Amino acid sequence: MRDKNTQGQFIFTTHESNLLDLEIFRQDEIWFIEKDKKTGSSNAYSLLVFKPRYDLDIQKGYLKGRFGAIPFLANLQDLKWKEAYA
Repeated sequence: MRDKNTQGQFIFTTHESNLLDLEIFRQDEIWFIEKDKKTGSSNAYSLLVFKPRYDLDIQKGYLKGRFGAIPFLANLQDLKWKEAYA
């Protein structure tokens, strides 16, 4: 039971797409981060902006790129971080 005097917020981040489930989280509790390739800045937005149906498989939609913030599923060497930060 929640104490009336308790205030706070809990934020966590993960790369685990299995947690993209509307039986676990509400639409406003699922956020995506997408990096702008030109500026290098990151933009955060909630799943709520897409207004998906409640029976939609969010994980499947995310992995197909439906919500932006497309996951990088290739070889990490392809990112060429060493050349960029040399």
